[in-house]
Amino acid sequence: MSDEKQEPQLMALLTELVKQFSDYDPPRLRKDGDIVIPLDAVLKKNREAHQNFADAFSEMMREDLGPKRSSTWVK
Repeated sequence: MSDEKQEPQLMALLTELVKQFSDYDPPRLRKDGDIVIPLDAVLKKNREAHQNFADAFSEMMREDLGPKRSSTWVK
């Protein structure tokens, strides 16, 4: 099968498949030929916000431990 016949058929099948997963937007064919199935924009922002919060909290906890002591022994 040639690319001209495969692309529309593949995109149609992917579109039907992705409809079963509400976390994803419909697939897109990029100019370079790659197929992208993006994560829902709202869900992506929420995940990013949660990750930013977790990173900030982790950094705050790390700073609360105080200065790190040297692990080398002095004789």
